[in-house]
Amino acid sequence: MDKFTKDSIITFFTEISIFLAGFLSTIILARVLGPAGKGIYALIFLIPSIMISLGNFGIGGANVYFTASKKYKVKDITSNSFILSLILGGLLILIFLVLFQFKFFKDYIFSNKIPVFYLWLAVFLIPFSLLFSFLLNIIRGTEDLKSYNKVRLFEGFLQLLLFFGFLVVLKKGIFGAVISRILVVLCALFFTIFLIKKITKISFTLHKDLLKDSLCYGGKIYIANTLSFLNYRLDMLLISLFLLPSAVGIYSIAVSISEKLFLIPGAVSTVLFPKISSITDSRANKFTPRIVRHIFLILILTAFALILFAKPLIKIFFGSAFLPAVKPLVILLPGIIAFGIGGVLSADLAGRGKPQIALFSSLACLLVNIPLNIVLIPKMGISGAALASTVSYLVDTLVVGIAFLKISKRSLTDIFLIKREDFRDYGRAFLIFKEKFWKK
Repeated sequence: MDKFTKDSIITFFTEISIFLAGFLSTIILARVLGPAGKGIYALIFLIPSIMISLGNFGIGGANVYFTASKKYKVKDITSNSFILSLILGGLLILIFLVLFQFKFFKDYIFSNKIPVFYLWLAVFLIPFSLLFSFLLNIIRGTEDLKSYNKVRLFEGFLQLLLFFGFLVVLKKGIFGAVISRILVVLCALFFTIFLIKKITKISFTLHKDLLKDSLCYGGKIYIANTLSFLNYRLDMLLISLFLLPSAVGIYSIAVSISEKLFLIPGAVSTVLFPKISSITDSRANKFTPRIVRHIFLILILTAFALILFAKPLIKIFFGSAFLPAVKPLVILLPGIIAFGIGGVLSADLAGRGKPQIALFSSLACLLVNIPLNIVLIPKMGISGAALASTVSYLVDTLVVGIAFLKISKRSLTDIFLIKREDFRDYGRAFLIFKEKFWKK
């Protein structure tokens, strides 16, 4: 538990640092670009992000699993990652080229005032984004959280630095924001390759058995992750269809702030997936509920504080133009709490070799999400999108929770009701934090 706690604390404080960098980056975007410009920037990268989600085939998740379980050599996993990122990235660019020939797609782009050249720049970044994700997940699978966190810190603070340079100093607007993001991905990729080379030699040989197993395991994650991503971002796409780009910009602020609650479960899930892959189910049955109890309590307290300070927070940092984000932010919070818990339980199940559970939960979530967004956005605006997301997130977590309880033979009280012995974990966590961060 102590190693897990130590890794989780380090990852959590890494997430906090990334959050601060990301928060400052978001402030720069909002202040310089305004609601409309912020919305256009979000849509420029939303389209290639959807394509990456649809075309990655779960290779990143498979890389974590096969690296942590040591079923295949890191050298072979790395080699396949280079080849697959090139093949899949090229196919996705080709698909975009075909899609761009259709009138409905062109109409969507022009109606939302998306600059075509900027969009193509983002699309050409797809192969590099895929490779970055694949390689970073290999590092995650080795449980070298120090290197994993180094890359993510580098990415977050470089993004802040470039946003400040291109938007504030050089005043390049949306073009500067797009160029900044492209440079961040490329630099983070080169840094990741540098770290990978310390672990293994890089070759370019396709290993067919690994490819077959990666597609088999990753295929289950792929569908689940694709559905999950759509659940995350489909609301913005639908808002852009029903409302103006400025509404997307305002809603993106609500989403950006509320999703910071994922820092805690996200840090734990990062460590938990490879951890569960390397221990027995009987140990996992006791280990994961204990972790979830802590996360649930912390999320509730954090969300309550965020509700109290949401309005002054948005007004001070983003400006009065973004105050309409307060209501959807508050509406999103219950769903974010539920989704955070569901994410940790999904990481446990994926570590047990059952990533397909996340597929069923994400499918149920999407089937609720789409019709609710279509009905609620025209009636309630961005608050309707927030409500649709919260309801669908609750459905997702319900499905994952039922599956976990059945497999682990635990009860609801084991997951949600804090126990006396749990408070000792806070004492140990404080000692680890003091040793790690306060040592002379």
